[in-house]
Amino acid sequence: MIRVSLTSISFIVAAFIAVPMHLAVFADEPKKAVKTSVSGDSVMTHIKILASDRFEGRAPGAVGGDLAAAYIESHFARVGLEKFGASYRQDFFVPAALKLGNANALLSGKQRFKLGVDFMPLGYSSSKTVSASEIVFVGYGIESGKYSDYAGVEVKGKVVAMFRQSPDGNNPHSEFYEASSLWRKLSLARQKGASAVLLISGALDFEDDKLMELTRDKLAADAGIPAMHLTRRLAASLLKTSEQSLETLQKNINQTKLPNSFVVKRALKLTVEVVREKNKTANLIGYLPATDSACKNDYIIIGAHYDHLGYGGDGSGSLAPDEKKIHYGADDNASGTAGVLELARVFAAERATLKRNLVFICFGAEEMGLLGSAHYVQSPLAPLDKTLLMLNMDMIGRMKDSALAVGGVSTAKELSELCNAENIDALKLKFSQDGYGPSDHSSFYGKGVPVLFFFTGTHANYHKPSDTWDKINAQGEEKILEYASRIVRKVDAMPTRLTFTRAQADSLAQGSRSSTGGFRISLGTIPNYAKEVDGVELDGVREGSLAEKSGLKGGDVIIKFGEKPIRNIYDYTDAIRQAKPGDKVVIVVMRGKEKVEIPVEFPAKGK
Repeated sequence: MIRVSLTSISFIVAAFIAVPMHLAVFADEPKKAVKTSVSGDSVMTHIKILASDRFEGRAPGAVGGDLAAAYIESHFARVGLEKFGASYRQDFFVPAALKLGNANALLSGKQRFKLGVDFMPLGYSSSKTVSASEIVFVGYGIESGKYSDYAGVEVKGKVVAMFRQSPDGNNPHSEFYEASSLWRKLSLARQKGASAVLLISGALDFEDDKLMELTRDKLAADAGIPAMHLTRRLAASLLKTSEQSLETLQKNINQTKLPNSFVVKRALKLTVEVVREKNKTANLIGYLPATDSACKNDYIIIGAHYDHLGYGGDGSGSLAPDEKKIHYGADDNASGTAGVLELARVFAAERATLKRNLVFICFGAEEMGLLGSAHYVQSPLAPLDKTLLMLNMDMIGRMKDSALAVGGVSTAKELSELCNAENIDALKLKFSQDGYGPSDHSSFYGKGVPVLFFFTGTHANYHKPSDTWDKINAQGEEKILEYASRIVRKVDAMPTRLTFTRAQADSLAQGSRSSTGGFRISLGTIPNYAKEVDGVELDGVREGSLAEKSGLKGGDVIIKFGEKPIRNIYDYTDAIRQAKPGDKVVIVVMRGKEKVEIPVEFPAKGK
């Protein structure tokens, strides 16, 4: 469901623009500059607008995100970019709010309990009706080392009840910490064959027995099992005990670090209906047509994502999740978006000199897992096999000491030499060979397109409300964009296309904006976050990685990892996180219509 109607969007946009939407020009957008080279002042004006209060953190499908899209469209029209169709928009849908359906219910015998008073479905829950004659209490519902709450009890086909957190509470240094995540607990209960999960806030950890809110993570994942949060009063009643006895039980488990699981005869019927809504968002795409007939089918893409985290909160990706404030995203990635807008202006002024088609793309929903670029490469408006280069700019607004990280220099034979030759401003370049990484260029490299990735580094304000425009280094970004423009001109003027090559994986592309903390092994797969399949489809595997050596390929859909069924990306990352050096597992994939078993042996430590 689209949260904001087109009528509402047009009305909101009209508050900031002076002409109809299809020719929209925001009042404070940079005026047509006489200067035909990059202007740091113009860049800064774009960033101030995109990272302003009125754009509300540019969340995909929200009002602020739609305003940002309208602003980008207006600029594309203003500088004279062509459209591939009737619009600059390439629409697609992203996970949005979770809502409760009308069927949610919990009954035991003749007793009917109240939604929102006695119980609340969990955001990870499947929608399903379950009937059972027994409830199995399984402590904290975890397995870690020799500790197993499932030892000695059979839960197949039964409803399980469990406390939140672990015998060590929410201590991040506990041996139980990784096993205590809600997703891990629900996934384990599903693997054990349980039919549903009842979650309890133990009195030792939660003085307030409020029901959990229905919230989602950014991909609105379904754990594959119906699950509810109960009040302690109701949980004690269903388990035929008292709240005081539940507290004593929790205290004993915590002190002894020994499971205390048991079965209760109790007829129970529960129904969970969680409606996973979707919002419409868009990639914004315009181009300058080729002027050389010999190159009319060649394309160069300049791109950046324009979305950010909105107001933050749990599941948004915020590193300050308790601050329900606008996450302005000035560096991430108003800086890159402003770069695309400025280069569009500069190249539009010299369009007569361009041999090839120059495509400008502002991607939506990158923060949700590269969803916009994944959608584009699945439905490209310019043929991918005719795309010479995709130059991606993500977080280019915080240059220090003239340092710039450039990823992807080994994705075409000519790129490393070219990138060095065009560095006339003595930028301190840090090259990365790999074409994969935590931004939109990764989607293109997985399809065989040479890529470059510009990035000025992480900082203390990353994914926090404090990533504001006043911290941007406008002069530094101006130098970066001049450097980018020189590279684009050289690629455009080349007599032949760039020669695509597979690059060896390295640390910069993998770790520049994200961490693999918690993973003890590395496999080297590139999952697709956008496709809705039963399992996890791979966009590709890293060159020289264990995945490649073992025989995994792009296009494979992983459905099983060892004994663990894989339904989605969360199951998959959880399986990798639990794997240890020296482990031998069989990964089962669907390769087209064929089921293929692939043995994988993770190297032992020190090898």
